[in-house]
Amino acid sequence: GPAGMSHADQPYSPLQDGSSRAAGVRPAALPPELAALLPPNDAPGDADAAQLWLSLAAWSLWSRAGLRPANATAGPPGTAPAEHLRPCPAGAEALLARLLQGGHKAALLREWLRGLKRYGGRMPARFLPNLLALGTKHAELRADVLPVLGAGGQWLSRLDAAWEWAAPAVGQDGLALWETGNLEQRHAALLQWRAEDPAAARAALAESWASEAPELRARLLPCLAVNLGPDDEAFLEAALDDRRKEVRLAAQAVLVKLPGAGLRRRLQERAGPLLRTKRPRHGRAGLELTLPEAIDKAMTRAGGGAAPHPGLGEKAGWVVDLLAATDPRGWSARLETPPGELLLMARRSDFAHALVRGWSSAVLRGAASPQELAEWVHALLVFWLSSDAPMRHQYPRDFFDVFSRVASIDLHAWLADVVEASRRSWGEPELVLLDLLVQAAERSPAPWPAALSREVVERLLKELPSIQNAHWVLRSALDSLSGVVDPPAVTALEAAWRARASAAGIHDHIAQFFDTVRFRHEMSHSFQEPA
Repeated sequence: GPAGMSHADQPYSPLQDGSSRAAGVRPAALPPELAALLPPNDAPGDADAAQLWLSLAAWSLWSRAGLRPANATAGPPGTAPAEHLRPCPAGAEALLARLLQGGHKAALLREWLRGLKRYGGRMPARFLPNLLALGTKHAELRADVLPVLGAGGQWLSRLDAAWEWAAPAVGQDGLALWETGNLEQRHAALLQWRAEDPAAARAALAESWASEAPELRARLLPCLAVNLGPDDEAFLEAALDDRRKEVRLAAQAVLVKLPGAGLRRRLQERAGPLLRTKRPRHGRAGLELTLPEAIDKAMTRAGGGAAPHPGLGEKAGWVVDLLAATDPRGWSARLETPPGELLLMARRSDFAHALVRGWSSAVLRGAASPQELAEWVHALLVFWLSSDAPMRHQYPRDFFDVFSRVASIDLHAWLADVVEASRRSWGEPELVLLDLLVQAAERSPAPWPAALSREVVERLLKELPSIQNAHWVLRSALDSLSGVVDPPAVTALEAAWRARASAAGIHDHIAQFFDTVRFRHEMSHSFQEPA
């Protein structure tokens, strides 16, 4: 062996038969990829022994690393195709550089990306790796990153497996990702496939269904919610009988979104007889609820009793499940009572929490859109404002996500209504309204109108002295509102705000609020410049 190495120190390998018997032989046991990396063995004499030891060393490193070396001769996948999006304006590009340096809220980056999309522009090439890396780490950014990547960004996304989410997933590439990719890649490919060819995507999932692990079934099944239609019902109904609970729950969550689905009809038939109005001869009308006596296999299959509801009894929890799966507009029609009045009647019921939890869940997760349920959404918002903390706690944690799915004109009108209906003077009694405005601001699909922006900011300004014991609420409100208020409508209020802020002891928070508003104003102007 080599000098200084004992027999015991030498690495063992099937190739280790002694250098004297290896003359002129390239070890055939090396994997082809590894053998191709070794220098040629065309020299006589002692070079044969050196070649053997070089092979042994390479084999040892290969075995310990557990990795296959990349093909160093492979080049990039062709060249990037021609761009069809406009170049990003220079001013907007400079602002993006400031955003990516850190210290700014993610909401500002999303607003910048949406501004670039409205402009019809593409991401500057030098920032493509940054945005692809951010989209990989923060999946919630992807919907705003994808439209502005341009042809160059899609081409670049093919060079790193972690960026596959940004590459076109349909066609041969999408089929390859679906068949051989990891879970994230297959999930992204199936979502894109459903967007472009729902029937083919469902057929592909059905074909692989029997061989998928249960956890993969539960993860892939929700993709069918994209372009969901009657043709998907049979497959989803079959998934209701899966042996694994997580798969059944996933199927139920998708089926309940399908208008006219048998699952919804079955649950509505069960729920219908449970609730009726009481109209006594004297006094106010109320609601009478008849609790289900038992839960059978059919109801379990449809999602009843799938999970407990903290704070509620078992039967009250079944009521929540039934109401959550039914269209709330059906109750308004059946009981001949508008949503706002039904909620007030529910408050006087012994089962108020179950009724409100069920109806608010139905608005969030049902088949109808928020626009179709506008009367119910508005009634639930007003009821939320007038309720105590235990009642507000009955709303699902993600209830306010409905704001992100409402047309801007409707959402802004609702917010203007509740602001107008509130006390003219905001103080600590109106902190719950600030909470609602924060929830709306964090989920608003577009900046607020000038009139609403000015009204909210002016009222907050008036109440700075009276919110001495709840500055944390005001700070949270300012942080959220800074990302949605109309900049020209509120910048004129800056001097008055700063004067009162010094007295109220929140000068830094006011300064940060107006810094953000001015940055957004500058951002808006930057997309009006020529590229």
